[in-house]
Amino acid sequence: MPAGMAATPSGSPVGQQKKGSASSVATLPFARSAKWHIEQSNTQSGIVLSTNSQIFNYPIASYGYLSAILVTVQLTGALGGSAQTFFEDAPWSLLSQIQLSDVNGVPLFQLSGFHAYLAAKYGGYRPFAIDGALKGTVFDSPTTAFVGTPNQTTGQESIGTGPGAGAGGGPIASVNSQTNAVYGYGGYFYPPIPGAGGMNCKFVLPIFLEFGLDGLGCLPNMDASSRYNLQLTVAGGANTSQVTGPFVVGGTICTTLPTMAITVEILCRSQPPATDMYGNMNSQSPPAVGSVQYWTNQTASGLANSANTIQLTRVGNLIRNHILVFRSSSTTLNPRAGAELADMPSLFEMDWDVGQRYIAQTATLRLLNGYASFGYDLPNGVVVLPNTLDPDFLPVGNLGDEWLGTVGATKFTLRYSPGASASGGTLSILTNDIVPASNQIYAAPRLVS
Repeated sequence: MPAGMAATPSGSPVGQQKKGSASSVATLPFARSAKWHIEQSNTQSGIVLSTNSQIFNYPIASYGYLSAILVTVQLTGALGGSAQTFFEDAPWSLLSQIQLSDVNGVPLFQLSGFHAYLAAKYGGYRPFAIDGALKGTVFDSPTTAFVGTPNQTTGQESIGTGPGAGAGGGPIASVNSQTNAVYGYGGYFYPPIPGAGGMNCKFVLPIFLEFGLDGLGCLPNMDASSRYNLQLTVAGGANTSQVTGPFVVGGTICTTLPTMAITVEILCRSQPPATDMYGNMNSQSPPAVGSVQYWTNQTASGLANSANTIQLTRVGNLIRNHILVFRSSSTTLNPRAGAELADMPSLFEMDWDVGQRYIAQTATLRLLNGYASFGYDLPNGVVVLPNTLDPDFLPVGNLGDEWLGTVGATKFTLRYSPGASASGGTLSILTNDIVPASNQIYAAPRLVS
């Protein structure tokens, strides 16, 4: 019997019990009572790439309970150019900052475009990748040259007239680098390519709010007078070629630059009616409604060429994920790739208060927490430390058994020495934590027995 479905005991014979009577009324889980809803919230087109950053605010449409926000970014209209190479964080780096704020203006999500991509892909929300890259990201080069050309180990077909296996969409939505990269309407991921019109690209970036069973984490979104706000910052410098990014880093830039279009969609669960068609009571809100997850970034810079000790500052809540991003400062072209050979440690330690949580090779953590769990590798310079692998070592459908409960006095400390001569680079620590509204956060009803 599914949890929450047991009938109330009754002394009357079974045959005399009536539909909808107190003796037979069941309470249905929220995920069964509520239904999915997707709608377009905001659209904007004709954004001209500039040397300066551009900030756009999008009030989020109101409907039911908000499960996710989907941001589609597309560049079109580029012509000419040849042999372009692209920044290793592209195309996600077209967005230098993403901030989702609640109805009171409190930020829930504050990450760069590339960090938001890591959160969506490795945050434990969906079982499969949101892009076509199986070996890191599409521009993670497997060679020591670290040149931002398409990574053939992703499965992406080399430039030509055929559809790229690393692209997302139907086969008719094919990449043709010699005719200015024209795509079909159904494509959801097309990276830029080194050819004529190669700056044209498209991606869909989800910002997931729901993080558990039975709609856990969905946020009430029914008041049109108090809206969530999504602020997107389009990176400055995307209209030029420069080795530090954020987009084109080499080759001949397109002679006609593309323009950007942004579409914001919402994925919601509906507000259920009080009862179903059989008279059973519906759960009209998610379990522990009001529980909120956050994504934030802490950056440690100027790291030592010897032992480093870094204390994490985001504590006091339930820790769901940590994602670490190492970047070299001396390798200006693709700093994550440069960190692989210098700034990253071979042995990694993470302490929790006075105890040691991890003392392991970086390669071991990448295997167990990366490929062995997700089925695709981690990008250059990235290490993930998920607490979402219960109960079956898969990153989705977790019960919260591995979430780390912390208080204000909790100390998380990273200790490591660079594997080689470090460059004084940076370490970005992405923290995904949950503020629970009640202890129901551990008791979300399951839809299977």
